[in-house]
Amino acid sequence: MNHRHEPQRWVVRRHRFEPARLVLGLCLLPIAMLFVLHATGETELSLALRFLLLPCALVLAAVVAVIALTVRRTRGPRPVGGGRENATGERDTT
Repeated sequence: MNHRHEPQRWVVRRHRFEPARLVLGLCLLPIAMLFVLHATGETELSLALRFLLLPCALVLAAVVAVIALTVRRTRGPRPVGGGRENATGERDTT
């Protein structure tokens, strides 16, 4: 039997870029690493300093979110689909 299978295409739905989520994720990774390093005894960082880093990361993400929202509002509405094509090469209307 000769079964021909076409390669499966994964179609990813478009969503808008959220820079605040990226910044928060990039800030939380080193904070988590500090907790891991402290748990393994590799570093001696005070508990107060480690807990102070989390609100700083949240404030930084909030500032980035406000800036992104301001930029989006001043730039105005984008056309439907943003003029882009989807994975199948058709105009994206979502």
